[in-house]
Amino acid sequence: ERILILKTMRISGLKPGQKVTINRISYEYLGIQKVRIPNIGEAEKRVFKATGVDSYKHYNLIDGDKTLKSEKIKLVKKTVRTK
Repeated sequence: ERILILKTMRISGLKPGQKVTINRISYEYLGIQKVRIPNIGEAEKRVFKATGVDSYKHYNLIDGDKTLKSEKIKLVKKTVRTK
């Protein structure tokens, strides 16, 4: 696998199921989902699920305009090996 850093790609440009790394931890982007927030209720957030661990990372919807680079998110792209 190869890690790509795209300067202009925004969080909103990610598609559900795409693999990324955030602070060297692998995540899968799940899209926009309703999330329960203690003492507040429910809110829609951009949700990332850690690979192999029951851990999640949430971003506010307005953060979709931020670039992947500014948030230290790296897109993981599978490389196809040719023989």
